[in-house]
Amino acid sequence: MKTYLLRFVSRAAILATAAFFPVASLAGADAKDINTVFQQGRAAYYRGDMETAKALLTQVAAAAPNHFETKALLAQINTYAKADDSLKKTYGGVVIPKIDFADVTLAEAVQALGLMSKTASGGKVSPNIIVKNPEMAKKPVTLNLANIPMTEVIDYLARMSGGRAVYEKHAVVIAPLTE
Repeated sequence: MKTYLLRFVSRAAILATAAFFPVASLAGADAKDINTVFQQGRAAYYRGDMETAKALLTQVAAAAPNHFETKALLAQINTYAKADDSLKKTYGGVVIPKIDFADVTLAEAVQALGLMSKTASGGKVSPNIIVKNPEMAKKPVTLNLANIPMTEVIDYLARMSGGRAVYEKHAVVIAPLTE
């Protein structure tokens, strides 16, 4: 009976040690530090700040290569990066001959940019730009530019309205900086 109890305790100890093994093998880094970096990376991911998220989560992956959620988030970031590059290349290839917005709302500017893009690309590129916050859509913008890629116009509009442009797979989302 005592032998059975010792084997049971021994197996339980091995299983408990195995459950914490990934945390203990963090290449000399403190598990608390790695978790903090992971939490920061995950928060950046959900804010849409893919560059920061990728940098932080890559550090976590180097210290804990078998951390499932880190691997999953990095896979999503890489997928978005491919989509981002594709959409950004397409939109960057459209040069808008002249932009002259004077005290128009962001929503009106985005709508006009869509028409200008269609004209400049011969009907080939019709941008999908979404203003995430209704309050941002009402902000006035003034912009006067010539011969500029559409990606630059989108970035200017986003910054002028207090936000940022996030290139996703099928659309550019203009979102507040705080999201």
